[in-house]
Amino acid sequence: MNIGQICRGRVVKVPQSTPLSEVARVMSAEHVGAVIVTDGSHQQAPLSGIITDRDIVNAQLDQAKDLASLSAGDAMTKHVLTLTRDESIDGAIAHMRARNVRRAPVVSADGVPIGLVSVDDLIGQLSFDLCEIASMVARQPQREQ
Repeated sequence: MNIGQICRGRVVKVPQSTPLSEVARVMSAEHVGAVIVTDGSHQQAPLSGIITDRDIVNAQLDQAKDLASLSAGDAMTKHVLTLTRDESIDGAIAHMRARNVRRAPVVSADGVPIGLVSVDDLIGQLSFDLCEIASMVARQPQREQ
């Protein structure tokens, strides 16, 4: 199994110029805790950062400005850890642990965001795998009888 098989393919994106008040509204409307920030508004715009709900709060507190006067570019995390769809789950966990991040955009070969994977996604998949193994172990005595 690889990251492409478990990542959420629905990507919520905003251009860097988007006011933080609008980013917060989009996050609320889309029920997400992070959005991808792109270099432009067209569909194939390359990734330039990621912004989380925590980033919005910190930007407002750090800069003491109204959210409408700050942009996604002001608050986004730059130098984002990105993963490719063929990255292994173990590899993704190692990269995310090394960078201490809970979410990572999944990008195409040309850097266009195609998905997002979170620690929650990884835990869900690993839990499913562990349940499958536990089920095999539980069935073993029955097979031996």
